[in-house]
Amino acid sequence: MTNGDSADATIGVHRALATAARQVYRHPLPMVAISVGWVLASIPLITIGPATLGAYRAVRSVREDGRIDRGAVRETLAAHWLDAVLFSGLLVVFPAIAVLYLGQYAATGAPLSGVLGAVGFYLTYHAWVVFALAFVSLADGADAVDAVTGGYRWSVENPVATVLVGIVTATLLIASAVLTIALPLVFPALAAAFHTELFAENRTASDGDETEATVSPERSVSGGGRRNDFSTTFGR
Repeated sequence: MTNGDSADATIGVHRALATAARQVYRHPLPMVAISVGWVLASIPLITIGPATLGAYRAVRSVREDGRIDRGAVRETLAAHWLDAVLFSGLLVVFPAIAVLYLGQYAATGAPLSGVLGAVGFYLTYHAWVVFALAFVSLADGADAVDAVTGGYRWSVENPVATVLVGIVTATLLIASAVLTIALPLVFPALAAAFHTELFAENRTASDGDETEATVSPERSVSGGGRRNDFSTTFGR
């Protein structure tokens, strides 16, 4: 990755965070309702996945319409609640494995256990970023396989942004915990909005690349005249 790519990734993450913060500022009541709803719905623990999916879909509706579309949230949960449960279960597996190996390392001092524990924590970090974007994709209407593969592909293609997403999300969590009341009232919706904006920016950039790739061959074949530029833009 070049320095320019790293700078673009950094700018993209900061832009997504700024946009998410503006959403919370402009729509405080629905965003607080999303945060409180997520906290209450997550109390049974087994419902964390569906609660998270519902929060992402609600944030998306606030982003688009300025209000929570409860019908859209219900439809998304009806279609993907089982996927959300599986996602949340997988997010528990990786840290559990890491803690297990690190516990063995602390007890026995075996180097292999320490290495496997460190690898487990790395996989946990990577998986959390991948599944955060996967939840955004599910809320956007994608199926489970496409959501996970899309999140993984993005994380591989954007390693700097992947690191920054985790750092920024963790920073928001710590800052909200320090403020105490902000943890249940602001953090869940703010984090969901941040991830949603990041996904939206990535999709916009991908659409722009596809458009550029489609238009360029047409211009090269047609000779680049004024008439052909017009027909490329408005259709023939």
